[in-house]
Amino acid sequence: MRFQYVSTSAVLVFQAFFIFVPMAILGGAIDWPASLDFPAGQTLPLVHAERAAVQLGYGLYLAWSLAFAGSAALIVRLASGTKTLGALAMLAIGFGVASALARAIGIVRWLSGSSALADAYAAAPVGSMERVAIETAQTALNAYGGTIGEDLGVGIFAALWLVCAGALILRDRGLPAWLGWLAFPVATVSSMPSLALVGIASPVDVVIGTSSMLLWLAAVAVVTLARAVTSPRGRPEPVAA
Repeated sequence: MRFQYVSTSAVLVFQAFFIFVPMAILGGAIDWPASLDFPAGQTLPLVHAERAAVQLGYGLYLAWSLAFAGSAALIVRLASGTKTLGALAMLAIGFGVASALARAIGIVRWLSGSSALADAYAAAPVGSMERVAIETAQTALNAYGGTIGEDLGVGIFAALWLVCAGALILRDRGLPAWLGWLAFPVATVSSMPSLALVGIASPVDVVIGTSSMLLWLAAVAVVTLARAVTSPRGRPEPVAA
Protein backbone atom coordinates (compact mmCIF):
# COMPACT_ATOMS: atom_id res chain seq x y z
CA MET A 1 0.00 0.00 0.00
CA ARG A 2 2.82 2.39 0.86
CA PHE A 3 4.51 1.79 -2.50
CA GLN A 4 1.21 2.49 -4.26
CA TYR A 5 0.84 5.83 -2.49
CA VAL A 6 4.45 6.81 -3.21
CA SER A 7 4.21 5.91 -6.91
CA THR A 8 0.88 7.71 -7.23
CA SER A 9 2.32 10.80 -5.59
CA ALA A 10 5.32 10.70 -7.94
CA VAL A 11 3.07 10.57 -11.01
CA LEU A 12 1.01 13.51 -9.78
CA VAL A 13 4.09 15.56 -8.88
CA PHE A 14 5.29 15.00 -12.45
CA GLN A 15 1.93 16.14 -13.81
CA ALA A 16 1.86 19.21 -11.58
CA PHE A 17 5.40 20.46 -12.10
CA PHE A 18 7.00 19.00 -15.26
CA ILE A 19 5.20 21.64 -17.34
CA PHE A 20 7.86 24.12 -16.21
CA VAL A 21 10.51 22.28 -18.26
CA PRO A 22 8.94 22.90 -21.71
CA MET A 23 7.85 26.34 -20.52
CA ALA A 24 11.47 27.24 -19.76
CA ILE A 25 12.70 25.89 -23.11
CA LEU A 26 10.01 27.56 -25.20
CA GLY A 27 10.03 30.75 -23.14
CA GLY A 28 13.73 31.25 -23.71
CA ALA A 29 13.52 30.38 -27.42
CA ILE A 30 10.32 31.98 -28.70
CA ASP A 31 8.91 33.96 -25.75
CA TRP A 32 6.21 31.35 -25.09
CA PRO A 33 3.35 31.61 -24.13
CA ALA A 34 3.22 35.25 -25.30
CA SER A 35 4.23 34.08 -28.79
CA LEU A 36 0.92 32.23 -29.11
CA ASP A 37 -0.65 35.63 -29.81
CA PHE A 38 2.12 37.00 -32.05
CA PRO A 39 1.18 37.79 -35.66
CA ALA A 40 2.27 35.14 -38.14
CA GLY A 41 4.93 37.42 -39.62
CA GLN A 42 6.63 37.48 -36.23
CA THR A 43 6.00 33.88 -35.18
CA LEU A 44 7.21 32.07 -38.28
CA PRO A 45 10.76 33.54 -38.29
CA LEU A 46 11.04 32.66 -34.59
CA VAL A 47 9.98 29.06 -35.19
CA HIS A 48 12.42 28.77 -38.10
CA ALA A 49 15.36 30.29 -36.21
CA GLU A 50 14.76 28.22 -33.05
CA ARG A 51 13.77 24.94 -34.71
CA ALA A 52 15.67 22.65 -32.32
CA ALA A 53 14.32 24.34 -29.19
CA VAL A 54 10.78 24.39 -30.61
CA GLN A 55 10.92 20.68 -31.41
CA LEU A 56 12.33 19.80 -27.99
CA GLY A 57 10.05 22.10 -26.00
CA TYR A 58 6.84 21.15 -27.77
CA GLY A 59 7.88 17.49 -27.83
CA LEU A 60 8.18 17.49 -24.03
CA TYR A 61 4.95 19.46 -23.78
CA LEU A 62 3.23 16.84 -25.93
CA ALA A 63 4.48 14.01 -23.69
CA TRP A 64 3.29 15.87 -20.59
CA SER A 65 -0.12 16.55 -22.15
CA LEU A 66 -0.68 12.93 -23.17
CA ALA A 67 0.32 11.84 -19.66
CA PHE A 68 -2.61 13.86 -18.35
CA ALA A 69 -4.96 11.06 -19.47
CA GLY A 70 -3.23 8.63 -17.11
CA SER A 71 -3.07 11.13 -14.24
CA ALA A 72 -6.75 11.96 -14.66
CA ALA A 73 -7.71 8.27 -14.54
CA LEU A 74 -5.46 7.74 -11.52
CA ILE A 75 -7.17 10.53 -9.58
CA VAL A 76 -10.58 9.13 -10.50
CA ARG A 77 -9.45 5.79 -9.04
CA LEU A 78 -8.30 7.55 -5.86
CA ALA A 79 -11.51 9.56 -5.64
CA SER A 80 -13.61 6.39 -5.87
CA GLY A 81 -11.83 4.76 -2.94
CA THR A 82 -12.40 1.03 -2.86
CA LYS A 83 -15.64 1.19 -4.83
CA THR A 84 -16.05 -0.17 -8.35
CA LEU A 85 -15.81 2.50 -11.03
CA GLY A 86 -19.34 3.49 -12.05
CA ALA A 87 -20.87 5.71 -14.71
CA LEU A 88 -19.65 8.96 -13.18
CA ALA A 89 -16.10 7.66 -12.87
CA MET A 90 -16.07 6.45 -16.47
CA LEU A 91 -17.45 9.82 -17.62
CA ALA A 92 -14.65 11.56 -15.73
CA ILE A 93 -12.03 9.32 -17.35
CA GLY A 94 -13.56 10.07 -20.74
CA PHE A 95 -13.23 13.82 -20.17
CA GLY A 96 -9.63 13.32 -19.02
CA VAL A 97 -8.75 11.40 -22.18
CA ALA A 98 -10.56 13.97 -24.35
CA SER A 99 -8.60 16.74 -22.65
CA ALA A 100 -5.28 15.00 -23.32
CA LEU A 101 -6.11 14.32 -26.99
CA ALA A 102 -7.32 17.88 -27.60
CA ARG A 103 -4.14 19.28 -26.04
CA ALA A 104 -2.09 16.96 -28.24
CA ILE A 105 -3.80 18.24 -31.40
CA GLY A 106 -3.10 21.81 -30.34
CA ILE A 107 0.58 21.05 -29.75
CA VAL A 108 1.13 19.02 -32.91
CA ARG A 109 0.33 22.10 -35.00
CA TRP A 110 3.69 23.53 -33.91
CA LEU A 111 5.62 20.32 -34.49
CA SER A 112 4.26 19.78 -37.99
CA GLY A 113 2.16 22.42 -39.78
CA SER A 114 3.73 25.55 -38.33
CA SER A 115 7.26 24.19 -38.73
CA ALA A 116 6.61 23.46 -42.42
CA LEU A 117 5.10 26.92 -42.89
CA ALA A 118 8.09 28.50 -41.13
CA ASP A 119 10.48 26.83 -43.59
CA ALA A 120 8.38 27.93 -46.56
CA TYR A 121 8.17 31.46 -45.16
CA ALA A 122 11.96 31.68 -44.78
CA ALA A 123 12.46 30.50 -48.39
CA ALA A 124 9.92 32.94 -49.89
CA PRO A 125 11.06 36.41 -51.07
CA VAL A 126 10.53 39.25 -48.60
CA GLY A 127 7.32 41.17 -49.35
CA SER A 128 6.06 38.53 -51.79
CA MET A 129 2.49 37.36 -52.18
CA GLU A 130 3.76 33.91 -51.25
CA ARG A 131 4.66 35.19 -47.79
CA VAL A 132 1.26 36.81 -47.43
CA ALA A 133 -0.41 33.49 -48.27
CA ILE A 134 1.81 31.63 -45.79
CA GLU A 135 0.98 34.15 -43.06
CA THR A 136 -2.72 33.66 -43.75
CA ALA A 137 -2.34 29.88 -43.53
CA GLN A 138 -0.41 30.17 -40.25
CA THR A 139 -3.02 32.50 -38.74
CA ALA A 140 -5.80 30.05 -39.62
CA LEU A 141 -3.83 27.03 -38.37
CA ASN A 142 -2.97 28.76 -35.10
CA ALA A 143 -6.57 29.77 -34.49
CA TYR A 144 -7.84 26.26 -35.25
CA GLY A 145 -5.23 24.43 -33.19
CA GLY A 146 -5.47 26.93 -30.36
CA THR A 147 -9.22 26.53 -30.10
CA ILE A 148 -8.90 22.74 -29.88
CA GLY A 149 -5.85 22.67 -27.62
CA GLU A 150 -6.37 25.59 -25.25
CA ASP A 151 -10.12 26.23 -25.25
CA LEU A 152 -11.32 22.63 -25.44
CA GLY A 153 -8.40 20.61 -24.06
CA VAL A 154 -6.93 22.83 -21.35
CA GLY A 155 -10.22 24.58 -20.61
CA ILE A 156 -13.55 22.83 -21.11
CA PHE A 157 -12.66 19.11 -21.07
CA ALA A 158 -10.22 19.44 -18.17
CA ALA A 159 -12.77 21.46 -16.18
CA LEU A 160 -15.48 18.86 -16.81
CA TRP A 161 -13.09 16.12 -15.67
CA LEU A 162 -12.37 18.07 -12.48
CA VAL A 163 -16.07 18.64 -11.75
CA CYS A 164 -16.70 14.89 -12.07
CA ALA A 165 -13.65 14.12 -9.91
CA GLY A 166 -14.85 16.55 -7.25
CA ALA A 167 -18.29 14.96 -7.23
CA LEU A 168 -16.72 11.51 -6.89
CA ILE A 169 -14.61 12.63 -3.94
CA LEU A 170 -17.64 14.03 -2.12
CA ARG A 171 -19.68 10.92 -2.85
CA ASP A 172 -17.16 8.14 -2.30
CA ARG A 173 -14.66 9.84 0.07
CA GLY A 174 -11.63 8.24 -1.51
CA LEU A 175 -9.85 11.57 -0.96
CA PRO A 176 -10.44 14.30 1.64
CA ALA A 177 -13.71 16.19 1.18
CA TRP A 178 -11.93 19.56 1.03
CA LEU A 179 -10.30 18.47 -2.23
CA GLY A 180 -13.76 17.71 -3.60
CA TRP A 181 -15.15 21.10 -2.64
CA LEU A 182 -12.05 22.89 -3.93
CA ALA A 183 -12.38 21.16 -7.30
CA PHE A 184 -15.44 23.22 -8.26
CA PRO A 185 -13.97 26.76 -7.99
CA VAL A 186 -10.75 25.50 -9.59
CA ALA A 187 -12.73 24.05 -12.49
CA THR A 188 -14.53 27.38 -12.89
CA VAL A 189 -11.29 29.36 -13.00
CA SER A 190 -9.56 26.93 -15.37
CA SER A 191 -12.49 27.02 -17.82
CA MET A 192 -12.78 30.83 -17.95
CA PRO A 193 -10.31 31.32 -20.83
CA SER A 194 -12.66 29.21 -22.96
CA LEU A 195 -15.25 31.98 -22.80
CA ALA A 196 -13.52 33.30 -25.92
CA LEU A 197 -15.38 30.59 -27.86
CA VAL A 198 -18.62 32.54 -27.37
CA GLY A 199 -17.06 35.96 -27.80
CA ILE A 200 -16.73 36.82 -24.09
CA ALA A 201 -13.50 38.28 -22.78
CA SER A 202 -12.14 36.12 -19.97
CA PRO A 203 -11.15 37.76 -16.66
CA VAL A 204 -8.24 35.28 -16.42
CA ASP A 205 -5.77 34.09 -19.05
CA VAL A 206 -4.87 30.51 -19.90
CA VAL A 207 -1.72 30.58 -17.73
CA ILE A 208 -3.70 31.44 -14.59
CA GLY A 209 -6.39 28.92 -15.46
CA THR A 210 -3.85 26.16 -15.99
CA SER A 211 -1.93 27.11 -12.85
CA SER A 212 -5.04 26.71 -10.70
CA MET A 213 -5.54 23.19 -12.05
CA LEU A 214 -1.89 22.30 -11.46
CA LEU A 215 -2.04 23.54 -7.87
CA TRP A 216 -5.02 21.26 -7.28
CA LEU A 217 -3.07 18.33 -8.71
CA ALA A 218 -0.15 19.23 -6.44
CA ALA A 219 -2.51 19.19 -3.46
CA VAL A 220 -3.63 15.65 -4.37
CA ALA A 221 0.04 14.65 -4.65
CA VAL A 222 0.70 16.00 -1.14
CA VAL A 223 -2.29 14.09 0.25
CA THR A 224 -1.14 10.81 -1.30
CA LEU A 225 2.42 11.37 -0.10
CA ALA A 226 1.11 12.01 3.42
CA ARG A 227 -0.78 8.72 3.22
CA ALA A 228 2.41 6.97 2.17
CA VAL A 229 4.20 8.34 5.23
CA THR A 230 1.44 7.39 7.65
CA SER A 231 0.51 4.06 6.05
CA PRO A 232 1.60 1.10 8.21
CA ARG A 233 4.18 -1.20 6.72
CA GLY A 234 2.94 -4.63 5.74
CA ARG A 235 3.83 -7.31 8.26
CA PRO A 236 4.92 -10.78 7.15
CA GLU A 237 2.44 -13.56 7.76
CA PRO A 238 3.51 -16.09 10.43
CA VAL A 239 4.82 -19.35 9.01
CA ALA A 240 3.02 -22.48 10.20
CA ALA A 241 5.23 -25.02 11.88
